[in-house]
Amino acid sequence: MQHVDNQHHMMAGGGFGPPPGGGGYGGPPPGGGYGGPPPGGFGGPPGGAPPPGGFGPPPGAPPGGYAPPPGAPGGYGGAPPAAGGFGAPPGAPMQPAYGPAPGFGAAPGAGPGGVSDKDQATAFLLSFLPYYVGIAGVDRFYLGQTGLGIAKLLTCGGLGIWTLIDMILIGMGKMRDAQGRELRRDPPVGNPTRDQGTAFLLSAFLGTLGADRFYLGQTGLGIAKLLTCGGLGIWAVIDFVLIGMGKMKDNEGNSLRWG
Repeated sequence: MQHVDNQHHMMAGGGFGPPPGGGGYGGPPPGGGYGGPPPGGFGGPPGGAPPPGGFGPPPGAPPGGYAPPPGAPGGYGGAPPAAGGFGAPPGAPMQPAYGPAPGFGAAPGAGPGGVSDKDQATAFLLSFLPYYVGIAGVDRFYLGQTGLGIAKLLTCGGLGIWTLIDMILIGMGKMRDAQGRELRRDPPVGNPTRDQGTAFLLSAFLGTLGADRFYLGQTGLGIAKLLTCGGLGIWAVIDFVLIGMGKMKDNEGNSLRWG
């Protein structure tokens, strides 16, 4: 009963009372607290400070670091293998190299060796020349084909057959110079859809009937050429030369297509 009264008295008085000793648990020891490190610090680790440059490799390690894992060229820290890097992982399928990006190719109408400095129109006129001046082989000389030019000259154009063949090939746009390049022509105009070779053959064999003009979509001129027998032959010859030189256009003003 007395214990209950004492406990009730302590709670009513604001707590359990002051700590024993009249001054609390005491302050820190004299001399500025619990003390700092001893003079000079606590010292280094057992065995002394590490030498300059670190402790070095562990005992038993080979000079220069650890060797590379089996099958790895160069180890860790060496330069990567030249030309190609580290390669594919073991067992991976070989991948083809990508190589340089492909180019865009030659311009339309350009042959494998590019475009010649020899002109289509000039070559055709020279191939047509023997029919007027009796000199064969001038077209081959112009194209840089000296041997063929001499042979054509000495045989009078293969008795005219060779001359005819060369004129047709040049007029169709199939002739090449001595380097195998296509002959130079005027830049194309519009959207060429009709073929130069077809128009030339129609002009050569059916020009007096106006077949070339019909093919080019020029119906009115075709009829006029038919009714006049190719303008008594003069109109037919003019169209033949213009087409062979690559100067003719269709009814919409487009150039003829080569190749």
